[in-house]
Amino acid sequence: MDPILPVFTIMAFGFAMGRTGKTSVDDARLLNRFAMSILLPVFIFGVIANTPISSFSIVPVAIYAGVQAIIFTVGFLLAYRVFKRSAGEALLLGFCGIFGNNALYVLPMSVLLYGQENVLPVTAIVTLDAILAFGCSMLALQIISIGKARVSAVVLSIAKLPMIQAIIFGVGLNLLGISVPSPINTFVDFSGAGAAPVALFALGVVLSQTQFQLDGTVVSFTLIKLLLFPASIWLGLEFFAADDPGKGLFLLGAAAPAGAMSFSLAMLYNIRTDAIAQIIIVTSVLTLLTLAALA
Repeated sequence: MDPILPVFTIMAFGFAMGRTGKTSVDDARLLNRFAMSILLPVFIFGVIANTPISSFSIVPVAIYAGVQAIIFTVGFLLAYRVFKRSAGEALLLGFCGIFGNNALYVLPMSVLLYGQENVLPVTAIVTLDAILAFGCSMLALQIISIGKARVSAVVLSIAKLPMIQAIIFGVGLNLLGISVPSPINTFVDFSGAGAAPVALFALGVVLSQTQFQLDGTVVSFTLIKLLLFPASIWLGLEFFAADDPGKGLFLLGAAAPAGAMSFSLAMLYNIRTDAIAQIIIVTSVLTLLTLAALA
């Protein structure tokens, strides 16, 4: 009941407003651009800059990244060879299986549960996903869409993203031991608090236009995101980082619902979105139970 359902409820409001026609998809896109370009980077910067990075272990991050690579490969092959999806859609379906809605959903929820100073594992997942998983997916989609891609161009385009800049700036200040001035922290606390509500409301509006036709693809990738990926992360942590104090939060991040970034990439590269949108909605609802159990 608290804080998982309250965090989810704002997306449900967006879904209801979209279904009743009180908020348009164009309105939602504008809200989403505002949240992703300004509010979310401010929030991410504040979390990273004020988190004790020096006390962090790299082993769980390496385990998380390794499991992501394996599950993504399995998902891509399943979508491409078994369900006969296009290469671009198969890639994004595989992405759905490993990329959780951590920045907008699990991270704010973890801050409410455990305090900003104790959420470094989730912050590490957000950073890993933003730089590695997202970057590799963009590179692959460019190769699929135009037959080739310049790594430097992709790196430059990723570096221009406000969230990446916020991560780099926050990590830099943290590692240099520079304290964030009090007025800036006040701005971060005030403005960053709006990131998740605004973005999740906008996502609910956009997803309200989804037509539900559950098929083998949607069911399979829902199960991958809800069960296979978190179970694999748990197994990896049990074998190689059983005593790590952040193990529980890494598992919580792995259990996040499928992230909206896969939907955004599909729209950007003109890839069909019906299955991807349904996976995002179904996992968002079902993780109300799994996240509650883990938290």
